[in-house]
Amino acid sequence: MTDAVIVDLDGTLCDTSAIAHLVEGEEKDFWAFHAASAAAPVNAEVARAVRAAHEAGRVVLVVTSREFVWRDLTLDWLVAHDIPYDQLVMRVVGDYRPDTKVKAEMLDGLEKDGFHVVEAWEDSNDVADVWRSRDIEVHLV
Repeated sequence: MTDAVIVDLDGTLCDTSAIAHLVEGEEKDFWAFHAASAAAPVNAEVARAVRAAHEAGRVVLVVTSREFVWRDLTLDWLVAHDIPYDQLVMRVVGDYRPDTKVKAEMLDGLEKDGFHVVEAWEDSNDVADVWRSRDIEVHLV
């Protein structure tokens, strides 16, 4: 098993505070939110932690609830902000199940691939509880 860390994207590594209003309330506009995320700043504290984990030899897994259709935009954002990562794991297009279910399944797949996730950065309390239930140290952002 290879030691790895998980980092969530929106609200954690990617500072989406200025665009969060696009996905709050009854009139959620996920297309506008993700399109606007291309210009969102990086959370410097989380980026430093991810870089340190990478330098320490841990595999960096970016695990996001973004749909796969936003893959190129996401990869461009990671490169633009010099974020080291070994794998980007995204939601299947059209999968609108709760983040907790989607990310638990993502973790199952990562573990089957031989990753031992030891640490995670996350902004969702519910997803953080999923990580903790699997004995992963969580840094709540």
